[in-house]
Amino acid sequence: MRRALAALGSEQRRRDADLDGDTAELAAMEIGRTLEVVRAVKAARVVRDSAEEVDAKAALLRAETLEREASDAFEQAAAPYPSGDAWSSLPLRPPTVAVVGHVDHGKTTLLDALRGTSTTEAGGITQSLSAFTVGSTTFLDTPGHAAFSAMRQASTNAVDCGVVVVAADDGVMPQTQEAVRQCRDAQSSIIVCVTKCDVCAVREDDLRLELLDKCGLATEVDGGDAPLVKVSAKNNDLDELRTTLELVAEVSDLRADPAARARGAVLDVSSDVKSGLTIDGVVRWGTLRKGDVIVCGDWHGKIRSVVADPLGAKTKEAGPGAPVRFSAALSCEGGGPLEGQFIVVEDASIARSVASLRGRALAARRSAAEARSIADRVAVAVDDDEEETQVLRPPVVLKVATDAEAKACVSALQALPSGRAVADVIKCEVGALTPSDVELASTFDAPIFAFNVGASGSVREACRRREVPYTRHDIVYSLVDDVASYLSSKLPPDRISKDVARAEVLQLFQLSNGSTVIGCRIVEGTFPASAGVRVARSGEVIETDARGVASLRRVKDTVSEVAKGLECGVGLHSSEVAGLVREGDVLEAFVVEERPADLGGNVT
Repeated sequence: MRRALAALGSEQRRRDADLDGDTAELAAMEIGRTLEVVRAVKAARVVRDSAEEVDAKAALLRAETLEREASDAFEQAAAPYPSGDAWSSLPLRPPTVAVVGHVDHGKTTLLDALRGTSTTEAGGITQSLSAFTVGSTTFLDTPGHAAFSAMRQASTNAVDCGVVVVAADDGVMPQTQEAVRQCRDAQSSIIVCVTKCDVCAVREDDLRLELLDKCGLATEVDGGDAPLVKVSAKNNDLDELRTTLELVAEVSDLRADPAARARGAVLDVSSDVKSGLTIDGVVRWGTLRKGDVIVCGDWHGKIRSVVADPLGAKTKEAGPGAPVRFSAALSCEGGGPLEGQFIVVEDASIARSVASLRGRALAARRSAAEARSIADRVAVAVDDDEEETQVLRPPVVLKVATDAEAKACVSALQALPSGRAVADVIKCEVGALTPSDVELASTFDAPIFAFNVGASGSVREACRRREVPYTRHDIVYSLVDDVASYLSSKLPPDRISKDVARAEVLQLFQLSNGSTVIGCRIVEGTFPASAGVRVARSGEVIETDARGVASLRRVKDTVSEVAKGLECGVGLHSSEVAGLVREGDVLEAFVVEERPADLGGNVT
């Protein structure tokens, strides 16, 4: 850009100098930028040395413009919300409530007590979203494991109230803090529910201070908006929670028009060959019916069938506040995720137009991210002589049951230590294992890891024939451990030095061939003939012979080891190291063990 300004005869040289519109336009033409980039330069009123920086700003401006247009089109296509008297005349709708919090704090047990069921889950932890109705209230059970953050976010975006569960014997934990933050981001009401009150006494004052300090959440006692209730699911002591939920729903004045076109939120998506796409969600407004045309993200299409409750039978519609499962024939315009809010629109042409605009916005956002990445790389000066750490990237294939599980598994793998090896997920797809998956894995020499999905006998036989490793898991941390072991196996083993013995040097003997025999007494451990040796003097190591012991003798016999308290003669491989030894020194014997490579941290 500076060269372009010089060519135009401009005297501006400062990096952040303002340009008038004409100069900016001429300079941009000089370096071959488009008119759209010129407008971005004018709007920013700043000139950068790097053309890549200009491109990044322009790409971001284009993405933000398209996103606003797509958002406006989405809202215009949806059924409008009334206001004033029109709102007050609408019937009340049932509340939707997400039960969120840290793993093993009793969320599922609480919901089992509310609906009179007993749930048994793989690994003893919740790993998926489930929605059901108790009375007139829709509840969402959420996973508490750190890997399922995206699932928890989807749940809080779909509800009116978040019940943040805190165990009395554990207090505020990382996922507790995340749950509070996500409820706030979704502008949902918050109820703090203290569970396991039958296990230990609740230190309510301490817990309130902990919530305020770690979450910035003030309960009603401290002048905030969040009620705090204490329950015991084991003893079915839930009356205070039920009453509080009713009060929060009443204050929130939840209403909906059951005759309107539906609006709702997607919780999860699954797919199989027979039914195609199946979507779990919650209806927030209007009534969802078989045959409705919907838009969700950059997806659009027609609903084939509706199940009013994911645990119920087929029906033709689901009203306001109801959990819903429906199958749909959908098309995608821009390769985006099927998540967030869905709406019913008047006809297929409107749906296609809105989805297409959202697809363009997604593509523009991806382009902006790529342009920013390029600009950042250009801006950073890289020392050509600096040796970069080589990170191994073995390919893997993931197969999962739902979109939410895909996000959870990828998130968990990204959280693995990445200093030495990173899983390169070449495919992560919803659905059972197929022959094409095996073909891909064989081509890339990649193992297949499946989560909550299986494989037919013929596909398993194809894995065996093509020598493609295939493992199936139903617990997320089991899958993560398996992938970590696979990554570790691709690295050279770690060599760990282990101290096994110490020997005090009593006397040195010079042999006729010039070698030295070190007379010692073993003072600690058992001294092996295969050990490496460090020479220590006054507590400090002065030299090491990694090859170590060349000979080990007791009297005149060659032995494989010498026990504590006995004397022996030690010959070293290195004559230089042996020449440094003095009487009174200590020989520290060590062995080197090979262990599976550590990825750079603890795998949990």
